[in-house]
Order: sequence, then structure tokens, then C-alpha cells
Amino acid sequence: MKVVDRHVLRNHAGPFALGLGLITGLILLGVLRDLLDDFLARDVGLWTSLELLGLSLGHIVALSIPMAVLVAVLMAFGQMAADQEITALKAAGVHLVRVLAPVLVMASILCGGMMLFNNFVLPESNHRLANLTGDMLRKRPTVSIEPGRFIEDLPGYRLLIGDKDERTDAIRDVQVYVLDKQGRPPDILVAPRGQLHFENGGTSLYIDLYDGELHSRPDSESDDGSGYRVTRFTEHTVIIANAGSQMERTDRKTRGDREMSVAMMEAEIAEKREQVTRLRQRVGKEAVAAVRAKLELLDPTKRAARFASNRPLPAERLSLGTEERLRDMVHMETTSIDAYQRQIRSFKVEIHKKYSIPVACLVFVLIGAPLAIRSGRSGMTMAAGFSLACFFAYWLFLTTGEKLADRDLISPFVAMWLANLVFGALGVWLLWDAARESTVIDWVRLDPRRWFGRRRVA
Repeated sequence: MKVVDRHVLRNHAGPFALGLGLITGLILLGVLRDLLDDFLARDVGLWTSLELLGLSLGHIVALSIPMAVLVAVLMAFGQMAADQEITALKAAGVHLVRVLAPVLVMASILCGGMMLFNNFVLPESNHRLANLTGDMLRKRPTVSIEPGRFIEDLPGYRLLIGDKDERTDAIRDVQVYVLDKQGRPPDILVAPRGQLHFENGGTSLYIDLYDGELHSRPDSESDDGSGYRVTRFTEHTVIIANAGSQMERTDRKTRGDREMSVAMMEAEIAEKREQVTRLRQRVGKEAVAAVRAKLELLDPTKRAARFASNRPLPAERLSLGTEERLRDMVHMETTSIDAYQRQIRSFKVEIHKKYSIPVACLVFVLIGAPLAIRSGRSGMTMAAGFSLACFFAYWLFLTTGEKLADRDLISPFVAMWLANLVFGALGVWLLWDAARESTVIDWVRLDPRRWFGRRRVA
């Protein structure tokens, strides 16, 4: 049987490598298309661009490997069925499950490797990618300047423009507010047109203004308003240091859920639960104190002592003031508790996702192999189409489940594992029918060539 196992695995190796390369390449092209504008507009270097694409391969490979397994199973077993190799093995007494055994073993090894990858390698890759992407977006402030919005990222200045040419960095309807450290009202530069460019090796931003005015006002104006000055100019340049286009690498300490390992997320979940417990205890303590304060007014002795004291009784203690404050406090704390609960659910979803997606390798073997085997030569194309439809339905399960889990409509476990359970059960049923050599799907009837083919004339 070792010869058969090697033959089956050899038939899968080529299609798996081909599918992995094609799928990864297609997804990477989509990422490159999204980043290409930023690469060009922000003048990102070649090595930085390659580093960004290389770090993007982390989450791309995590998705493309299960897809490549599906492609390999369809192509390999479909070809073996078309060449009658499956029939020959059955005639020799080899059970269909035994034929699938080496593929299931390799899929299990691949599944375990992906779990380790998703837990240890992928979070670090995503963290470095997020840091590098943020550094790139902060590299050149001019490309982030949007017409009609105040730009407050420039040190010592505020900028407002009416229009901007992204290709030449020419600007129109410019307003530059020059801030004063002493608290004096800012000077305002107004110009109908201008130009942005960098100097000093890209570390200083120059704003060239044309045919504009400088409006300035001292700390205290004279009664006749002579303190307000307007200076007209033909050309004026504003130099902003330390706002250049050179990208600085930063090491962001905070991490999102996709940048954490399972241990990190479990620690965050424990911390969030402690915060929820403290908030609930605080709400309970405040509520008990308010109730006790009200009950004291029912005791004649304490009520008489309260009225007899020199300190007057606060009006709100005999009205709804206390209840309103307690209601507002409960509402605020409840909002905080809901926010912590949402974060906990998000972490749980990500933990289950790290394990459920690798298990898809086994699920796609179970569902793809019997479809490819039962399709034969005439229906292999339809089997591939049907399995790819199952794959998209699988991801629809995951994405929909994640949204429902975030809204606390279903548990994170059900959200991330329901697809594996449903499609795994479907794959076992298809494999059982294929082993009994019953026809689950009549691929010949579904072949489009049968629908549109020419009718033979008798």
C-alpha cells in the first residue's frame, strides 16, 4: 500500500502547489492594487513596498492553503477517476476510505502546522504589517490633506484648503493659521492659490502662497481698531520643520485581536472579566447605599434625628434626585460593561477562528474527494463548480457567524465551528455514498453540453 499512498500523494502535490501559487498570487494582486496608489503617492521605496507585500503574505497564506487543498483534491481525484484508477483500486480490494487515508493524514499535518502558524507567526506578522502601514500613512502629510477639512497634524500650524491637485500638490483657496506659543491670537495667511513641496531631504514642508494676505492682531486692540493689520503679498512661503516625507519606523505597543496569540487574548479576556465584575460590584454597592438612605427616612427615630439636626435635609433625599443620579450612573456603567462584553466576544471569535480555519483542510478533503470521484470524466467540471460553491458558502457561514457573534446573537463557538460541522457532515455523507457506489448527484444531467448540444437527426 505504500506504493499506492505515494502515488496518491504525488498526484496531489502538483495541483496543491499550482493552486496555492495561483490563489496566493491572485489575492496578493488584489492587495497590491489597493496599496499601489499609496506606494506612488507617498513615494514609498522599493524595499519598503516589498516588505509590506511580504508581511501581507501572512494572512493571505492562512486563507489560501485551505483553498489550495480543495483545488488539489478536486484535480487529483477527478483525474484518477477519469483515468479509471479509482475503479482499478476498488477492483483490487482497496476501500475508498483507504485511498483517502494518506490525503487525510497530510491534511491533518497541514492543519496542525496552520494552527501553530496562526497562533505564533500570524499575530506577529499582522502586528508588523499594521505598524508599517501606519508609518507609511503618516509618511507624507500632503497626501492626507483633504479639501474642506482642517489639518491639525502640522506642528505649530493649522491648514485649510478648498481644492488640491493630487498629482502636482497645487492647492487653492488656502488658509494657514500660524499658532503662537504665548497664547496670542494666531496670524492667518489667506491666498487663492499655492503649492506644496518638500525640502531639506524631505524633512521640511514648504507652502508657497501667491497673491494673498496676512491678517494679524496683537493681544489687545486699540479702541479705533488700528491694532488689526492686513499685509498683502505677491509671494510668501511658510516653512514647517519636522513635517517631512521621510518615513519613521515606530513600534506600536497596542495590539488588535488579529495581532494577538491565544495566550494574549485569554489574558485580555480575564482582565476584561475582572473589570466587568468590579463595575457590577460598584453598581450594586451604589444601589444598596441609595436604598438604605431611603429606608432610614422610614424609621421615626432616625427621621426625627435628621430633622432635628442643624444640617438641613437635602431636598433630593425626599425627591427623585437620588434615583435620577443612580439611574444615570447605572446607565453609564452598563454601557461600559456592554463594551467590555463585546471585546470579550471579539477575542473569543478570533480564538476559535485560529483553529476552525485550519480544520477546513480536513473538511474540504471529505467534501471534495467524493464529489470528484463520483463525477467521473463527464462531470468533473460540474463537481468542481459545485465544490467551489460549497467553499464560498463555507466562508459565508464564517463571516455571517462572526457578525452574529459580535452582536451576541449566537455563541462564538457556534459562529466559527458551525461551517465545519455542517460541511464535515455533508462530506461524510457524500463519502459514504461514494463508497457504496451510489449516485448522489447526476453530473451527466447537469453537464451544460447536454443542454446546448446539437440534437442528432434520425
